Amino acid sequence: MRKTKIFFVSTEVYPFVKGGRAGEFAGSLPTYLQMAGHEVRVMMPKYSLINERKHIIRDIIRLREIPIATPFEEGKVSVKSGFLPESKTQIYFLDYEKFFKRTDLFRDRRTGQFYKDNDERFMFFCRTAIETLKTLGWQPDIIHCCDWATGILPAMVRQEQLQHHLFKKTIVVYSLNNLEDTGVFDKSSLAKSGIEGETLDLEKCLFKNKLSFMKCGISFSDAVTIPSLHKELKSVSKPRSDVEAILATAKHVTDIPYGADHNVWNPANNNSLHKAYTPDKYDRRRVNKEKFLEARRTGFDPQRLILGIVAERLEVQKKVIVSFLKAIRDVPLQVFIIADEPPTADAALKQVMARNANHTYFTLQDPDDQIRHNFFAVCDLFWVPPTESFSDITFMNGIHYGTIPLIPKSSPVAGHFEPIKDKSYAGNAMIYSDEKDAAHKLEIAATISKEDPARWESLAKHAMKTDLSWNQFLAPVLRVYEKAFSKLK
Repeated sequence: MRKTKIFFVSTEVYPFVKGGRAGEFAGSLPTYLQMAGHEVRVMMPKYSLINERKHIIRDIIRLREIPIATPFEEGKVSVKSGFLPESKTQIYFLDYEKFFKRTDLFRDRRTGQFYKDNDERFMFFCRTAIETLKTLGWQPDIIHCCDWATGILPAMVRQEQLQHHLFKKTIVVYSLNNLEDTGVFDKSSLAKSGIEGETLDLEKCLFKNKLSFMKCGISFSDAVTIPSLHKELKSVSKPRSDVEAILATAKHVTDIPYGADHNVWNPANNNSLHKAYTPDKYDRRRVNKEKFLEARRTGFDPQRLILGIVAERLEVQKKVIVSFLKAIRDVPLQVFIIADEPPTADAALKQVMARNANHTYFTLQDPDDQIRHNFFAVCDLFWVPPTESFSDITFMNGIHYGTIPLIPKSSPVAGHFEPIKDKSYAGNAMIYSDEKDAAHKLEIAATISKEDPARWESLAKHAMKTDLSWNQFLAPVLRVYEKAFSKLK
């Protein structure tokens, strides 16, 4: 594919805000496209949650006080700039306190409800994205929009193409990563967008007589993508939900695999660790384990197998974790659990941990990614309770630390890994069919670790060399771009 200019627009970009799959996607793919020779820039809101000093976010003189006019809000905004970590990929931040100086991205933390003005917040963000491009005089070949909150942007781009002849040779790609919300608002909200019925068919933005950002994004994009784990939604004939019903309106949906970000999740250049390490300097990994366990006073034995468990959404995963821990109760293990909530606050989970003499437990609420990097460097294996949002990315990120993933055979990413055989011990992951098989795999791991530590070290080094980054998965994305370009007249 020819070298192109690509503008990513997302309301979540990792690591600036820790959201879901959308943030991982918009925080990693642009960097790998840039490394492949494309000119890539990214834009997101500057939430108050973002630490400007930590991420070195600076003012840009030419992007100060850009006038933004919408039917509901007129004002002057500043757009700041930084770079995606470990890259030369530039990212812009819309700084507008009225809409983005809040305690969360989309919801009021006190009530758990969506902010009532989310329609205005993200319409304003999308309008600013266009005005930023105009101010810069930079016309991208591709505008890549991410998830429901940017769904109004493809229609805005179409209006610019028709009314002002801007972006005439620009294609619009719309990626749906978190398929949990369609961005539905009252029909009257459509008038706030500034999109004119004389220019575009506004009915394409409506679902059940309400404005749906997702429907709008699908209707006015040249291509729509979803994660491969949702590939069954490519051709929905009998929708079971609003998301499926809206996806069914798309002329063509492409499922794409996701790649890990081995630039960020990399023990070779990570300053969160006590010592950076590589397969050739594996002894440093042992130092990380010993230093972390000593500082945290876990009571763990550095020589004994440590199984890590990552719970991104403990509230919905705790039953699965309890069942899993019961299934592996006879395997002598040290178990390190990190979760988005305090693991010991759940009575059932606390009880199953207290009743098992074969296991030594240490738990942490996962406060930041410094802990996450150290977690991977400490654990010998790790397991993620099945969830649609995070498990595949976590498996792919964690293996780069020499931590053997324990993956259910049913996982959408299981096919990316090489199963470790019971006899030859070649491979980079333990793939299990059910909980009984998981316990069997852990028994094998415990035996190898205790009786043949050199072999276990060899497995860990092999795992570290596994490349599951976007370098391996760019081709499907580029094919989406090429197909969309072919539609240009």
